[in-house]
Amino acid sequence: MLVGQGQLKELVKSLHPAQLSAIDAEAIIEITQLALDADGREDSDEIKTYFALGKAVFGIAGLGDAETPTFVSDDEDGERMKELAATLTTPAAKELAFACAHVLSIADVDIAPEESDFLAALLDALGISDDRAEELTAKVNELITPPE
Repeated sequence: MLVGQGQLKELVKSLHPAQLSAIDAEAIIEITQLALDADGREDSDEIKTYFALGKAVFGIAGLGDAETPTFVSDDEDGERMKELAATLTTPAAKELAFACAHVLSIADVDIAPEESDFLAALLDALGISDDRAEELTAKVNELITPPE
């Protein structure tokens, strides 16, 4: 499922209406890449969605012209995710990180068990309650589901 750039911009702005710091933006995009990599498969819709999300997130950080980077780390993915989650400075940035990771986990329409495990660990690392995660997931689904 390819999510449109306009839908992603609306999603990002609705979850984080204030300007995002460049440091938070980069951490969110790296967390999003970890979500993309969680199941070991990357299809073209996921990759396109990753780069479109990067553009939307960097846009609210005032970095609209920045290229969406790809990240390489020597750390194990779960440990790197925890490190990145700990650097996020606001609850809104943490919620945006979860929402972006969720978008990537559903971009191929099916949430693999590894993606589900990653999202559960991410929620724990971000300190987001299950109830709030359900609200965020519903909002993401509402904003990115094409009208019938």
